[in-house]
Amino acid sequence: MALNLHLVRLFLTVATEHSFSRAADELNISQPAVSKGVLTLERQLGLTLLDRSQAQLPLTEAGRILYTHAQALFANERLAEAALDQMRGLEQGRLIIGASTTIGIYLLPPLVSAFHRANPAIHLSLVISNTHELVRQLVERPLDLAFVEGPVEAANVEPQPWLRDRLVVIAPPQHVAREFQRVPLAALTHELFLLRETGSASRGLINAHLIRHDITLPAIMEVGNNEAIKQLVMGGTGLGLVPEAACAEEIATRRLVCLPVEELTIPRQLWQLDVPGRPLSPAVQAFTALLAQGRR
Repeated sequence: MALNLHLVRLFLTVATEHSFSRAADELNISQPAVSKGVLTLERQLGLTLLDRSQAQLPLTEAGRILYTHAQALFANERLAEAALDQMRGLEQGRLIIGASTTIGIYLLPPLVSAFHRANPAIHLSLVISNTHELVRQLVERPLDLAFVEGPVEAANVEPQPWLRDRLVVIAPPQHVAREFQRVPLAALTHELFLLRETGSASRGLINAHLIRHDITLPAIMEVGNNEAIKQLVMGGTGLGLVPEAACAEEIATRRLVCLPVEELTIPRQLWQLDVPGRPLSPAVQAFTALLAQGRR
């Protein structure tokens, strides 16, 4: 039979206090309620737990066995309560964040660092992967949050607009058009454009933009990631079309320049993925609050 933990707590308090009246005071209930509760427990067990013939209410053999286990049981209860209090106070816990490449490399690290400084006891993980894998891990629960570069249509996942970014044309610092306030696309007909590979979120956005605006690029080289594109551009291979966040440092330090090509400045929405109805841990709530502060 399953133990009634309320009755076990009454018994443990009586055994500890050696008195029904002191146990009642400790539990803030009436003495008759304590006496009745212990008697009910004994009847359920079919065993006598207390020797009522003596004033100190010594334990019977069955009482000593239950007393030992009850002490361990309620000690674990107190540990659980303390652990949950720590979680509420962000003194422990974990937070696993997933992100697609550009977001994970260029946008989230400052936010993750700020969260870690504010909550050093939270165990943090940042997972960088493709959108399909991030959706799978979010639904199956390894991930608490995910951030992606393109819209997602998946069961049990709700995309929320997060930040806006844009793709820009980058060139080596010595490029002849670096000082122009506006560079017409027609002036770049001799250029080689370095683009992300087919299948990437950036390339899909670029292709859709080119078709929508009836633009044909003169020559294209596919490159597997933005870092390689930047290195090739700095080496003079061609012009890159990359997320602005991915080249901010190089532009600030004048290792690259951003060419104001209006026809190839492509805005895009970045997304936060959530699972509707999933309870949010205190760590997730604190991180999303940090994101909200950053958008103000």
